[in-house]
Amino acid sequence: MTFTELKAKYNFPLPEYAEYYYADFIASYDRSKPVLSLEDASIVADTAKIPEEAKAELLRCANAINSDDDAHICAAFLCELTVYKRKPWVNYIYQDDHFTVEGLTKQQVGWVIVATMLANTLINKKPPADLNEENLNAFRGYTQNCFNVHGHWGITEWHWNMLCASGCMFMFGILKFVPSEFTGDFPVITNGREYISLAGNEFFIGKEGELVDCEEKSVGKTSFYEDDEKYVAHVVSKSGVVDLNPTEFPKREWSDFLRGGSHTIDIHIPAKVEYTPEKFKEAFKLALDFFKDYYPDHETKAFACYSWILSAQLKKVMAEDSNILRVNSKLHLLPMIGTFNGDIMFIRKGSSLQQRIEAECAKGTEFHFGVMYSPISELEDLDK
Repeated sequence: MTFTELKAKYNFPLPEYAEYYYADFIASYDRSKPVLSLEDASIVADTAKIPEEAKAELLRCANAINSDDDAHICAAFLCELTVYKRKPWVNYIYQDDHFTVEGLTKQQVGWVIVATMLANTLINKKPPADLNEENLNAFRGYTQNCFNVHGHWGITEWHWNMLCASGCMFMFGILKFVPSEFTGDFPVITNGREYISLAGNEFFIGKEGELVDCEEKSVGKTSFYEDDEKYVAHVVSKSGVVDLNPTEFPKREWSDFLRGGSHTIDIHIPAKVEYTPEKFKEAFKLALDFFKDYYPDHETKAFACYSWILSAQLKKVMAEDSNILRVNSKLHLLPMIGTFNGDIMFIRKGSSLQQRIEAECAKGTEFHFGVMYSPISELEDLDK
C-alpha cells in the first residue's frame, strides 16, 4: 500500500511528518504481528481493572483490527507514529475518528490504539506507580463512560486518554500535565524583565479587542513583521485583548521567549477542582520538579493551556474576586477565534454561570476560547 493509498483510508489528514516515517515503516511492515496482541490487551484490561465484559470486548476489538488487512496497516502505522517513533508531546493526532473497521464503532477503534499505547507504557516505560495509577484510572473511567453514554464498550475523550496511556500525562495537585510545544501564532518576546505577547499572524479584531472570524465583524486586522532590527506587531495584553495598532520593538532590547516549537508543559484542568492561585502554584512546582527528572531533555520555558476557562469574556459574567478570574489575572492570556455559548459541555446545565453566559450571548456577546502561558520565572508570584 502506498502512502497516498494509506491516507485515503484515514478519515482525517495525517500530520506532515507522517510521510517521512512511512517508507521505513512499510519496508519492515510485518502483517503477522498484531497491533494489540491478546496478551497485551489482557494486561491492560487486568491492570486497569475494567469489567470482565469490557475486557472481553477489548479482546474482540483487538482481534477485529488484527484480522482486517486495511485496518491492520492503518492501525500499525498510527501506532508506529504515536507509540514507537514520536515523542509524545509533539504528537498531534488527537482525533475521534481514524478509519472504519467492520463491526467496530469509532470509539472502539480509538480504544485499541489507546490500549496499545498503554500496554507499551506498562511494559516498557514503567512510570512511578502512584502517578501511573491516575493514568490507569483515566483509561478505566473513559472506558466506562463510553458504555454509559453510547451503550457499548470503547473509549471517550480518547485524545486526553492517549496522553495518559502514553505515560506522558500525569496529575499533580489539582491539574494534569503533559510536555508539549508552544503554538506559533502568538510569539512572545522578553527584555529579561517582562513578557510581551504578539499577534503573529493575520487576524480580524473585534470592537473589544477579541479575535473574530470574518471582516464583517471586525474593526481592524493584525499584521506581523520582523527583520534583524525589530519586531512590528499588534500587542496582546496580559488579559487577552489585542491592540488595534501595531507597535515596534527594537531587537537590541527585546528577544524571542516563546515561538512555535518552544518547550512548554501543557495543563489539563479536571472538573470540580479548587481553582485558586495557591493551588495552581503548588501543582506547577510539583510538575516542574517531576518533568525535570522524567523528561530531562524537555527544557520547559512556561506552562500553557487551552480552555473555555481562559476566555477574556468571562469578566462579563463573573465577579472580579471569583477564583477563575483571580487565577486568570496571574496568567498571560491569548485570544482564540473559536467560540462557545451556554450549551458548552464543560459547564453544568442549569448552573448560574451557564444561565449568565446564555443571557450574555442573547445580547450579542461572543465567548471565545483562550490560551494561557505562565513563564517559569513568574512561578513565585502566582499567589501574590
